[in-house]
Amino acid sequence: MRYRYVYIIVLIWGVIGPNRIVGARVTSPEKPLRSTPLTMSETRINCKGKEFAGLRGKLVVLEDRSRTDSKKIELPIVVVKALSPSADYPVFQCAGGPGGTNIGPEQRIGEEDLQNHDVVHVGYRGIDGVPNLKHPMFDEILKTPEMLSKPNLKEMGIKATKAVRELKAAGVNVEHYNILNVVDDIEAARAALGYEKINLTGGSYGGAVVLTYCLRYPEHVHRAVMIEAAFPYDIAFDKPRNVDRRFERLNELWKSDPKAAARTPDIVQTIKNALKKMPRQWQGMPVDPSKVRIVTYLGLYERAYVNMLFDAYIAAEKGDFSSIAVMSLMYDQLLGSFENVGDLLAKTYSSVTDPRRDFVAELEDPDSVIGSPMALMAWGVFQHSEWPVKPVSAEHPPTQKSPVETLIIYGSREAGETFRDRYGNMFTEAQWVMFDDLGHMDVWNLVGEGMKHLIHRFVDEGVVDTSEIGTVGKWDFTPQMTFYQMFQQMASQAADQPSNK
Repeated sequence: MRYRYVYIIVLIWGVIGPNRIVGARVTSPEKPLRSTPLTMSETRINCKGKEFAGLRGKLVVLEDRSRTDSKKIELPIVVVKALSPSADYPVFQCAGGPGGTNIGPEQRIGEEDLQNHDVVHVGYRGIDGVPNLKHPMFDEILKTPEMLSKPNLKEMGIKATKAVRELKAAGVNVEHYNILNVVDDIEAARAALGYEKINLTGGSYGGAVVLTYCLRYPEHVHRAVMIEAAFPYDIAFDKPRNVDRRFERLNELWKSDPKAAARTPDIVQTIKNALKKMPRQWQGMPVDPSKVRIVTYLGLYERAYVNMLFDAYIAAEKGDFSSIAVMSLMYDQLLGSFENVGDLLAKTYSSVTDPRRDFVAELEDPDSVIGSPMALMAWGVFQHSEWPVKPVSAEHPPTQKSPVETLIIYGSREAGETFRDRYGNMFTEAQWVMFDDLGHMDVWNLVGEGMKHLIHRFVDEGVVDTSEIGTVGKWDFTPQMTFYQMFQQMASQAADQPSNK
């Protein structure tokens, strides 16, 4: 599962010589750790089409910090220098995932982010730098047909176990590629760079990284921002009832729209009806029910995709499964070709709170709309594997409190209130902002510049200012195109490409 993610983070620094950085408000840089040598070189860094002064380099850390003779890991680091000569504390940016890189100034840093802060990216172990958690068996897991069936979950768990054992035999211990060590890598970078304090921002999985850092090193955090954040406890374990709550809210919006309701009076019932009679193939295209459910779940991340999903199910209820078949094929493009499954699983499983749970039994709900397919895929594999874990909860349980001044942002009240009810007591200085009826990605796609203003103002002043966000438009359920039309366009474009033969 590749969780889609959003992130913004900002930093400060001054350069003394080509390889040394001292953070603002730092009277004397901390002594770099002997086990974390850092080399940096000045360069120009492309950020969204513009070049800025910065540094690139690498940090060398131990795979297992409890052993001085442990394998060493090389992690890339990028620092983009603030435009202000009197920059404030830096912001370290923590990207989402897991399974995604944390190095990406070209896409994630804009000129507005650099006005008063440096921006720093520290590579994530297991995905950035050397070594990484790649193995052929990991690649096979997400290609498994009908993966949500109990026999195939078991088979996927066996493959995961074999990959873990073979990596260990090759000198890579998967147990040490966890959230705690990712956070310790960031702390090693902070110390080696000489920053006294940092700001942190992170979206999705990056939010789990931010919170763990705040629990582990609160004395080094100025302010933190968590956007559509996962928490470091059973990541992606979303029970079917929570998924259904999202569908119930969408059904309310659907029924309140006369144009939508004219197409079908109850979109949730339409989805259930279509799933019950879903064929295994359509006009020569295979239809995998597990893949369809997973793509449906991921489609809830954005309004535009929700519209396409609902259109597909309306057509299917009437007997046309062409768009549903394309959704099955889309899975192969989105997840079947995903190359960082090992890192994805390692970071997810390091969030487990009770490895002995019967995850599969907890996720069974025959009356649910689609169940919770991503949770079943992730944690069903874990249940049937022998994955070695060092959980965040063993050192930082959800009863621990973070004293860090934190802004927490969610796109919907269903998601925000669920997390606040579960984890709100973990914060002594938190402010929550919840929007209405936005998906995981809509927070950025539909709010945009107002979100940047909200985050920058909080990082700079500790003020929650939503004045530039404006009003999010009423949901229009009209799809811009169908999944099948999108498939036809892609096929046409592919046919127009010149042959390499």
